[in-house]
Amino acid sequence: MRLEVLLFLVAVCVAASPCAGDVRKDIASLDAAEEKAFRAAVARVAPSVVRLETVGGLERAEGVVFGNGPTTGLIIDDQGYIVSSGFNFLRKPDSILVQLADGSRKAARLLATDHSRKLVLLKIESGGNTVLPAPVFAERKNIRPGQWAIGVGRTFPGNHPNISVGIVSAVNRIWGKAIQTDAAVSPNNYGGPLIDIYGRVMGLLVPMSPEGEGQTAGLELYDSGIGFAVPSDDLLRSIERLKKGDDLFGGFLGIVSKQPNLSMAEAVVEGCAPGSPAQKAGLKTGDRILSVDGRKIDRATDLREAVARRYAGEKIKIEVLRNDQKMPFEIELVPPPAPAKLLKKGRLIQKRIEDQE
Repeated sequence: MRLEVLLFLVAVCVAASPCAGDVRKDIASLDAAEEKAFRAAVARVAPSVVRLETVGGLERAEGVVFGNGPTTGLIIDDQGYIVSSGFNFLRKPDSILVQLADGSRKAARLLATDHSRKLVLLKIESGGNTVLPAPVFAERKNIRPGQWAIGVGRTFPGNHPNISVGIVSAVNRIWGKAIQTDAAVSPNNYGGPLIDIYGRVMGLLVPMSPEGEGQTAGLELYDSGIGFAVPSDDLLRSIERLKKGDDLFGGFLGIVSKQPNLSMAEAVVEGCAPGSPAQKAGLKTGDRILSVDGRKIDRATDLREAVARRYAGEKIKIEVLRNDQKMPFEIELVPPPAPAKLLKKGRLIQKRIEDQE
């Protein structure tokens, strides 16, 4: 929009040449103001952005060959807790070294992994005179498409972080688990923050894909203009469980959808995966899902998003309509199984987990 406005102004001033010089000055002034704002925003978060170096581990995972280059992490409090992208640790390194913004180095250990949002929590010792500054976090409710978004990493030599600038393209992406941005996102800033123009952390940059759940899903999108960040609100909510050393997994309900387009399909139970929480709770084919945790459900996509936001071990309250009667259920979600082979009428049907939520 800004570019379109500027082009319009330029066109007008070509027709009225006396103001052309003023417009050029205004454009230069606007560019200078933007650059100053970007620098100030990055400077505010930079002390919390760290460089991560790993030693040893696997050479490949899920068909991806890993290099030996550094990655990025984000300090979240003064107790020495650091979050990063799970992708950076798929190689299961033998040792982890954290380089702080002041150049000092500390050994770190990996405490736990959030497999649903592809995050890891690291811990370094915060003793001595080392200051571990935590960033300021932006609230998810205040993030809007079209606002400035700056991706920050610390992987290149030197004391300055690497940055990429864009906008927030969309919110509630990847079934409600991510912010989308057109700022360049790649292994250079995986694990780093996505910040707003005020330097507040909107989310943590991770590779994600709407088409797959694997740990390397989304890697093919890097530097494509499609990048994702886990919102800060979700990040902070999961930290306390990760601090206990508990790995987190996405919640699995087990309602099978046979519709090719979930956005067009009604939220009707068309079957339950054998042994799934949905089956054990007593959901039946033909049940119409009315709400999940009080949130109205209109389409199959609403149901999938409501479940995708939750973790295994959490309970959800579902209300269904069965034979014109409303029925409540409380169901505890479990970790998703591997892609299952279901036997039906003598035919072996391969059913991926994405179709069983």
